[in-house]
This record gives sequence, structure tokens and C-alpha cells, in this order.
Amino acid sequence: MNIARLDRWLFDSFRPTARGLAAYRIAYALFVLLLLDPGHSPYFNFHPLADLPDSFFLPPPGLMQLFSGFPPRWFFAGLHLLLDLSLVALLFGYRTRLASWLTGLLFLIGFGFLFSAGKINHVILFVLLPWVMSFSNWGAAWSLDARLGRTRPDVEGWPLALLALLIGFAMFTAGFTKLLGGWLDPTTHAARGHWLKQYFVIGRRDLLADLATAPLPAGLWELMDWGTVLLEVGFLPAVFAPGLFRGFLGLMVLFHLSTALLFNITFVQNLIVYAAFLPWDRVAVRFPRIRLSPRPALLLIPLLGLAFYFFGSPLRRLDALAAFSSDLSLTELLANVTAALIVLGLGLIRLRQRLRRLLSLSPAAVVAHRRVRRALVTVLVLYATLVATHAGEFWPMSVFPMFSRAGQPWTRAVVRELEATEPVRWDTLQAPATLPGRPFPLNATTLDPVDLINFVTRPEPWDAQRRQTLQRLFGPELEGRRLLVLQVQGAPSAEGVQLRYIPILALTADTVLLHPALRP
Repeated sequence: MNIARLDRWLFDSFRPTARGLAAYRIAYALFVLLLLDPGHSPYFNFHPLADLPDSFFLPPPGLMQLFSGFPPRWFFAGLHLLLDLSLVALLFGYRTRLASWLTGLLFLIGFGFLFSAGKINHVILFVLLPWVMSFSNWGAAWSLDARLGRTRPDVEGWPLALLALLIGFAMFTAGFTKLLGGWLDPTTHAARGHWLKQYFVIGRRDLLADLATAPLPAGLWELMDWGTVLLEVGFLPAVFAPGLFRGFLGLMVLFHLSTALLFNITFVQNLIVYAAFLPWDRVAVRFPRIRLSPRPALLLIPLLGLAFYFFGSPLRRLDALAAFSSDLSLTELLANVTAALIVLGLGLIRLRQRLRRLLSLSPAAVVAHRRVRRALVTVLVLYATLVATHAGEFWPMSVFPMFSRAGQPWTRAVVRELEATEPVRWDTLQAPATLPGRPFPLNATTLDPVDLINFVTRPEPWDAQRRQTLQRLFGPELEGRRLLVLQVQGAPSAEGVQLRYIPILALTADTVLLHPALRP
């Protein structure tokens, strides 16, 4: 790439307007204050660090090594107060460049101490964002600075090119590490390994995480490995083609939604970084002209800063509506879903524009096209509602396709009803004729054999709540009965199908007796 082409890429790839950058500045400040909620949300609250002993202080290479331990609580209280004030100042565009640099510096200090406790998160792009955007003059419009004549009206586009380059390098380093680590090895499934670790070791089992234990085809797991590596490595060359780079950002937003649904891991702070490349100019023209009266706005800045410091974001109350067993929060999940919907919406708009260029439709065809589109949207919404209310098990798009595991090992559950005097034996059996008791039909209950075996074989402690849940699942059919639940393992062999019947538990309306190997 010669100097002239480099100049064109740096200065001409992104041509923002003053109002577009102002809309993004306001969106950034609101996103951080309302969704990330510094000082109150778990990952952006630095107060607890003051209570850690200095023996926990293990700073990575850098300026944090100048400190011998964690500062006192008043230090982090002041940091959070200044952070809220700087964010509100950024929202109103007051001393915009100073507020931008102060925001980035305070986040850098807070995360520097947080990372000195041993866990380093992926927040560097988020921390650098206000510093980079300060050079774009994103306070040139809809700001107190513009109202008071403290800023020039022109804006710069090269900071967006720099931000794109930073994103490209960050993604490339993540993908290149996976490439060297063997993610493309067809004999291993790295994505599934991480998934199983999150599921069994970390305990992230919300939303679609149960798919980690599903018998998915090996090719699908390998597709996840290759897709992840190619997406991350491809970011760096895509930086030099703005349209392609935006496409990669859209794919990364969908990727983050998938990690939230499957792994219960969110990178919600990265969403506002990707949002810098949204068409904010088109967003800005849809809003009325914003005129700020300096005196009331200057009074609002400290009041709002103190309100966010003491009370936090009002959206944080939404987290109480959904209790997750992992550290996932409802606000983070909604942010990922909203970002994915925005990406899909922009993609559909772009597709429609291209189709209009290719096809010149008559007025009657345009009307028919609108009717078909409405019908498709109605069907998709209805279908999504059915899938959402049936835990993904609405045929034909079931998460456990009927014929996807033909010829592969399988696991199911069998329930036998024991006589009152018949003893419970825990021996593994090989033939149906050797099973104790008589068959108990599950169709008399609301239980499915797959759901039953997934429930009884989960590696969770059998506390009182789990035992009562199992008894409730069998319902009134359990009254006066002694039932034995067995795990049936089937695998193809030279003689046909080899079966193993493993007793898991025996239960009555009052008791649940576990296999000795499962007892705590």
C-alpha cells in the first residue's frame, strides 16, 4: 500500500458529520451510564478491591507495579464519582475533550487495579474509545461547547479509521492465538471443550447452554472452530475495505449474541465500540435540532452525576426480573439481543436497496411485494413466539433433530415400577428381560424420556429442592408406587445394538434414593 492509498484510506474511508458524531457521543454516554453502570454493576464496580488484602495485589507489567497494594475505599469512591461526572459531562458535551480523556483515564486506573487481582478482561478497546474519539471533535454539535462557542465546527474522520485498525488488531491477535493453539485441527473440537468447561466447571447453564451436552454432529463443532478463527483473523485485512469491515462487525455482534446464549458469556462493552460505525448521520437527521440552554445544563451535570453515583442506573432494576444461575444479567442479554436486531435490520435494508436496483417493479408488483413481506414477517414472528415458549422444541426446527444421530451412541431413560417388597439393586444390566419390576409408562405423566435423563444425570448436588422437583414432575402418578429410574445406553456393535441399563435412583412420593456412586 503506497502513501497516497494509505492517505485515502485514513482520511476518506469514513466521513462523519458533526451531528452524526454528536449522536454517537450521546449514545456512548447513555450506554455506559445506563447499561454498564459504573460503581454498581459487577464488572464495573471497583469498590470491593479496597477490601482485598495486599497479598492479592499481583499487578501485570506496567504502571500498576508502582503500587504496593490496593488503595483505600475512599480512593475508589472518588474514582467512581469523577467517572460519573465525566460521563454526564460527555453526555451534555461540556468540556468534551477533557471529559473524554478523563473518562478513559479513570477507566484505565480502575481496570488497572482490577486486573492486578489476577483476572484480565477484554476491555482495552472500550477504554481507548473515548481517547480516540476525542480527536474526532465529537463535541462539535449538540453540545454545551458548541453552544458556548468553545469548539470548532469541523470534524475529523481519521479517528474512526484508527479505531477500526485497533479493532482489527485486537481481533487478529485473538484469532491468531487460536490458530497457533490448534483450533483448526479436525480431530479436536476446541469450541466444544470451552463450552463443556463453562457448563460443568464454571456452572454456566442458562438459556441454550444445555446444548453443550447434546449429541451434535462433529462437523458442526468443527464449523464453530473454523468459523471463529476465520472471523477473528479476517478482521485485520477487512479494515482496509470499510464496507467489508462493517460486515465483519455485524457478524461479530451476532457472534457475541451466540456466546451469550450458548456460553452465558457477554462482551457487552464491545457493542458500543462497534456502534461507532453505525450510520449515525442518518440517525441524527431523524431527530429534531437539539438546543441546550447553558445555565440549566450546567446545573444538571453535577446533579445527574451524583444521582448515578448514589443510585446507579434505573435499568439495573430489570435484572431482578430474571434470575440466572450464572453471572449473566438481563440487561446484558437485552443489549446483545437489541444489537443483533439492529444488525439484522440494517442488513435487510441494505438487501432491499440492492434488490430495488436490480429489479424495477411495477406498482402492482410493489403492492404484492409488500403483502408477501407482511405475511412472511407475521409467520416468522408467530414461529419465533412458538419456539420461545416451547424452549426451542417446536417442530420442525427442534434443537434435537429426529434423525441427526442415526447410527451413533444414544442415551435414554427407562422407568420400572417395583413391587412393595422388591429390593432395589444397583447392578448394571445388559438385557431387557433382566430388568426388575414392570414397565412404567411415562405417557401417564408430562415427562419426556430425554428430559428425564438430562435431569437425573446433571452433575448437580441432589439437594431437597432437586428431589422435590423430580417428585413433582411425576405428579400424582407417584402416589402409592415405588419407581426405579434407569439410564439406558445404546451403542452399535457387530451383533447389532449393545444395551446397558444403569440404575440411577429409586423414588416414592416421600423419598428419593440415589445410586451409591451419585451420593455426596
